[in-house]
Amino acid sequence: MLTTLLMLLSEVKQILPLENALTFGLVIFALSWVRPRRIISLPDRGPRRTVLRWAATAGAVAIVATATLASALNVGVYDASGYDGWWRRPAPLVVATLVIVIAALALRRVPVPAPGERAITPQRAWSTFAPRASMWIAGIAASIVLLTTTWQIASATTAPEDGEFFGHVPDYSPLPIYTNFNNGFGYVSGSGWPNHLATVIVIVLAALTLVLVLRTDANRPILARSTAPSVRPDRESTARVFTLLMLAGLTATLGAVWMHVGSAGTSLVGIDEYWVSENVSNTRLFIDGGYSAIARPMNLAGYALQGAGVALALRVAVDTVRAALATRTRSDVDVEFAGSAR
Repeated sequence: MLTTLLMLLSEVKQILPLENALTFGLVIFALSWVRPRRIISLPDRGPRRTVLRWAATAGAVAIVATATLASALNVGVYDASGYDGWWRRPAPLVVATLVIVIAALALRRVPVPAPGERAITPQRAWSTFAPRASMWIAGIAASIVLLTTTWQIASATTAPEDGEFFGHVPDYSPLPIYTNFNNGFGYVSGSGWPNHLATVIVIVLAALTLVLVLRTDANRPILARSTAPSVRPDRESTARVFTLLMLAGLTATLGAVWMHVGSAGTSLVGIDEYWVSENVSNTRLFIDGGYSAIARPMNLAGYALQGAGVALALRVAVDTVRAALATRTRSDVDVEFAGSAR
C-alpha cells in the first residue's frame, strides 16, 4: 500500500512538479473550502452583471493558465542568457491588468444618463467601494515586490568574462546580471535590471490602472431619482472583482520573484576536498552566498505565494459561477412568485 502511494506521488510530481504554480495552487484552493462562503457577488441584472461575470471567470482562468505556463517554462526551459525569465515572472500580473482594462472599457459602453438627468453627487475617492482588506493585502504585496526587485537591481554588478561563476551559469553577458558571491569570491547570475526592471514597471502600471478604473467607476453618473445606497452594491461588486483579480496576479508574481531570488541565493561552493579513493571525494567546507540565510525561506515562501495567487484566481472563477447561478435561481423564484400572485 505504501509503495503504491509513493509511486502515485512520484507520478503526480512528474506531471505537476512543485515549481509549477498549479501544484500548490490546487492544494491551497482545496484548503480554501474550509470557508465555503462566496467571496464574489454579482448585480442582479443588467450589462454590468454580464461584464463582471465574464471578466471574473475568463479573466481568472487566464491568470491561472498564464501562471501555470510561465512556471512550467521556468522549470523546463534552460536560461541561456541569465535573464530569460524577465517576462515570465510578471506575466500573471500583466494578464490581470489587461483583463481589468478590457472589463473597464466594456463598462464604459454601458449607457449613462443624459446630462440633464444625472444626480448631483460629490466626487468620490477611488477607494470608496473597494474592499479594504484586499486593498491592504495588495498594497503590502506590491511593496514587497518593489523592495525585493529594487534590492536585486541595486546589488547587481557586471563581471569579467574570465571570472569565477557559480550556481546557474548562463552564457557570459556584459550586462549587470550578477551578484558578488561571498565578497568577491565569484559571481552568481539572476539579478540586475535585465531580470527585474520589467516587474517594477508592471507593478507601477498595474497600480495606476486599478486606481484609475476604480475612480472612474466610483464617479460614474447615476440617475437623478437614484440614491447613493441604491448603486453601492453594484459598485462594490465591481470593485471587489477587479481588486481580487489584481491581487491574484500580484500574488502569483510575488511568488515567482521570491522563488527566483531565493533560488539564486542558495548557491553553495564546496572547497577543501578530501579524496577517499581515486573516484570518490568528500567536501570538508562549503561556502555560501551573501543572503543565504534568507534565500531558502524566500524560495519556499515563493512556492506558497505563487500557489496562493493561482488558488485565489480559481476561487474567484468558481465563486463567480456560484453567484451567477444563485442570482438566476433567485430571479426564477421571483418570476414564479409574481405569476402565482396574479
